Amino acid sequence: MLYSINPVHVLVADDTGELAMAAPHKTAPKPEPGEERLEFLADLVGYHLRRASIRDMQGMSAALESLSLRAVPLSVLLMIVENPGISAADICRAIGLKRANIVSILAELEQRGLFLREADPNDNRVQKLFPTRTGKELTAEALERLKDHEDHLLCALSGSERAELRRLLMKVWQGDEGD
Repeated sequence: MLYSINPVHVLVADDTGELAMAAPHKTAPKPEPGEERLEFLADLVGYHLRRASIRDMQGMSAALESLSLRAVPLSVLLMIVENPGISAADICRAIGLKRANIVSILAELEQRGLFLREADPNDNRVQKLFPTRTGKELTAEALERLKDHEDHLLCALSGSERAELRRLLMKVWQGDEGD
């Protein structure tokens, strides 16, 4: 629970212009539950992004639970369905996943019969990944559920506001290409 910012010492000038340490600000009394002060967070974009992300992830988890899918494995499966013949390394590059993490995700999806591996005819070290019919059907169902979830999550926004939100969020996570 949030109560208040810790006491802070402030430098102030006295009548002679000398700097001196002022007494610390008093900590506000403990608020009642549900009345915590949050105004110091109001201008922090990261705070709002995190709150929105938590709400989104909770809804996404609920939408995918009965399909026994989670967000990251679904992202990997979507890459396979939308890019038949893609390699694990290409998936990692595209969605920002560490190569060490994809091994267990692919094992889980493969065990469920959601994709097949084939050796690359040009390089036997590389395996190309192809979706199965089951993988395509599961992906279609998951996307429908996620669309319903997003419609609920963003119901307060108009279509143009949703498009603007996507555009702005992409600018944030893509960053400055000149970095």
